[in-house]
Amino acid sequence: MSQIGHLVRLGPEASHENTTRFPKNHLLAQSCVLVLAALSIEAANSGIITFQERNATSSENSNALIGHWRKTTIGYTGPIDEHLVLHVDGTVENWTATAYERREPVAGHWSVEGKTLTLSFGGNDRSNPFTLYQGQLVFPNIPDRRGFWEKIE
Repeated sequence: MSQIGHLVRLGPEASHENTTRFPKNHLLAQSCVLVLAALSIEAANSGIITFQERNATSSENSNALIGHWRKTTIGYTGPIDEHLVLHVDGTVENWTATAYERREPVAGHWSVEGKTLTLSFGGNDRSNPFTLYQGQLVFPNIPDRRGFWEKIE
C-alpha cells in the first residue's frame, strides 16, 4: 500500500499512531475555527467606534475647541495627565502632571483649518486631524494613535 493510502486509512488495520493523531488534529482545527468565529462575533459586537466627522466651518470648530482639555494616559510610573488650554486669542498652554511632579506650562499658538488642529510651540508645529465625539476632543484622530481629551470646566 502506498504511504498516502496508509496515512488516510483509519480502519482497524491502521497503526495506532495514525488513528490517534488525525482525529486530534481535526478536533484541534475545529476548535480553532470555533474560537476565531467567536472572537470575530465578539469584535463585531464590542462597540468598536468609527468616528464620523460632520462638516463644520473652521470657526465653528475653533469655538468648540476653546477651553481646558485633559488627556490621561498610563505611563511606566503611573497616570500622566496632559493639559491643553486653547485660548480664544489663539494662544495655547500645554503641560503634564503626575503624582510626583507638574511640569511648567509651555506656551504657543493654535489654529484650525477644517478638521486639522495645528499646535505651534517655539517653531515646532504639530498638525493632526481631530474631531469632537460625545463631548470629548479626539486628537489626533488617527487610528491606533487616537488621544481622548475631556473638557475641564
